[in-house]
Amino acid sequence: MKNTKTSVSDVETHMEWRLATASCTKTEGNPFELDETVLERTKKAAPPLHETEIWKKGIPNNVWTYHGRFLLHDGFVRYDNAEQPREKSNEVDQVNELVNDYEVFGYREDAQPPICVPDIRDNNSSAVKGLSGYHRKSARNNLPIKQKIYPYDVYSFDSPYWERVARNVTNHHGNPQLKQKWTDYRSEVVNAVRDNIVPRDEDAISSFVELIAADKPASIRKKIKAHAFKQCDVYPNFRTYNPKGTGTGTIHEFVCGELGLPKMGFEGRTEEVNGIEAYAIKQQGYILYASDKGDALRAWGSGINKAMRWNVNTWMFGYSNKRENDLIEWRQRFIEEFESYKENYLLFCHSMAQSWINDECSDEFNSLDIDDLIGSIDQRSFPIKLAGFFPQHTSRNVNDGGRPTESGLVDVYGKTINFNPNGDCLTLTQP
Repeated sequence: MKNTKTSVSDVETHMEWRLATASCTKTEGNPFELDETVLERTKKAAPPLHETEIWKKGIPNNVWTYHGRFLLHDGFVRYDNAEQPREKSNEVDQVNELVNDYEVFGYREDAQPPICVPDIRDNNSSAVKGLSGYHRKSARNNLPIKQKIYPYDVYSFDSPYWERVARNVTNHHGNPQLKQKWTDYRSEVVNAVRDNIVPRDEDAISSFVELIAADKPASIRKKIKAHAFKQCDVYPNFRTYNPKGTGTGTIHEFVCGELGLPKMGFEGRTEEVNGIEAYAIKQQGYILYASDKGDALRAWGSGINKAMRWNVNTWMFGYSNKRENDLIEWRQRFIEEFESYKENYLLFCHSMAQSWINDECSDEFNSLDIDDLIGSIDQRSFPIKLAGFFPQHTSRNVNDGGRPTESGLVDVYGKTINFNPNGDCLTLTQP
């Protein structure tokens, strides 16, 4: 809700701000000698944040109003300590760095001013709440002569949600500042969820992190989300798998740990024993691969090769390597890719067989309908098979003791299935 008690655009409010500023002198509250002339220069050296690309990219135009840049006395500005996300152990060092910067350079006209909004907790129409500049205020008041007035950009927002987003955007510029750490962003998320500003939901938290930490690498944003989910007791509703390594969240950990199956591929199990090549694989009876595409070259190429060389089947697991809005549609497309690639292999075999056909049989061979030829093959004997899909919809079902909506190996529709190395390829029955 917009503030209805304060009127930061009223002439009376502006006059009250100016009178308080005018009462400050170089030796009493204004050692930087800030005035309207300096204020005008700052507008060119450090334009308001809503003119920057980072603001335009993340904050819609219809959720904020800009009221202007003003010199405000500290007496009008309130900071809510409960909303500050920074690690308390770092505050002293951060403030001291700013004190040193002020003592050496004074006020930097190219430094982005803090932003503030009308203070709905104060009946005084001139009162505002600071969204940024919390530590700058502390540093200014630790100077030999306290700097009591300071430039602020005054905004109002449609909701506390956008106030939080805007506050974090103030840390996305290159001027001298106290850098936000990933733990600060995590705290920002946790506080927003606690205050019912952001829903306790994976999608809502993910969107919020993308906005407030837009200047951070994807790996850092992912880390912020993961720790925020854990601290807010939120279960991610889409599970992804790391194809590398053997730790938590990897394909290896799911296949070997959760499903209890042999490790993927065949490396390390190709030694000859008792004159039998790849004895361990033959004893195993099959090879496993996981793929994010139904026509994965490695799985198909290696599968065909090892099927002919060692007489074992290759079983493929399908999984999406990124979030999918319609997982069933993605799995159906995976099967289409799988079937299309199978047909191409059969066509390849058909074309190769032409070299073995003598002239007497060539006309009959060429008259064979390709679709009929493919349909006549015993698909159950084809050595490349689709075993199923990794579970990826993991939203907890409140009616089922908090169990995830998908668990174990699943079919196209997310129903749990058992892996049967002697069973049928999933494409023979689905979709």
